[in-house]
Amino acid sequence: MSKFVVIQAGHEGRTSGSTGAPGEVELNVRIRNRLSQLLINKGFMVQLVNADPTQLEINKDFDLFLALHGDADVYGTGGGFVDYPAEFYQNGGIQDYNNAESKRIKEAIESKYFQHSEIANHPERSNANTKYYYMWRQLTPKTPCVLIEMGVVQDAHDRVLLADTDRIANALTRGICKAFDVPYDSPEPQQPPIPPVEPSPPAEPVPPVPEPPQPPTQPVETVDQVMLKQIKEIVWGRGWWWTKVNRIRALLPKEA
Repeated sequence: MSKFVVIQAGHEGRTSGSTGAPGEVELNVRIRNRLSQLLINKGFMVQLVNADPTQLEINKDFDLFLALHGDADVYGTGGGFVDYPAEFYQNGGIQDYNNAESKRIKEAIESKYFQHSEIANHPERSNANTKYYYMWRQLTPKTPCVLIEMGVVQDAHDRVLLADTDRIANALTRGICKAFDVPYDSPEPQQPPIPPVEPSPPAEPVPPVPEPPQPPTQPVETVDQVMLKQIKEIVWGRGWWWTKVNRIRALLPKEA
């Protein structure tokens, strides 16, 4: 069954109060939109929300609520951190019944995000604003929740990395895939083995086709030979000698 993930772009839609660090909202929206595409390609169901808590469906359990943020330049250095809710929420003492699952997913994202984004990890920056984030109270106690400060928006080092949308979104996707045991790298299709080609048997020699017997050729007689033969037939034949002479004269060529 597909996992259902809600991704929030922190501070989006706010015009007063907590509107985020300079450039943070643009960062959060850009990464959220790209991350949703990558997760859908991996088979996740995704819902996108902004800072307005009324966008969430009441009493619906999700497999993960992930809040995306970029930190302000208050540390003198870059870096980010991943956090999850306190076991009991403020303002009502609501218990997070899935606190262990929130921690497990947080650690999975943490193990992949900082490695592949090359943002420095500063877990010591966890604070009351992340442990008791206002959205935690809007979700069901069974919904695991994670908040990530992806980096310091105005830091010279982090700003370059955070501008690389695919780098940051893929680093988050790796962590979420690890948390839910979904392969990040699709296996290469296996090519069927090519059967060995057996050598062809040697071709048998083709016997030569005998030529049909040719009829014996008759010698061609010349004109003189034909004339001599006719004269002999006249001389040795019957008849008077003067008749033979006339016949022989008739055979001889006429003078020009």
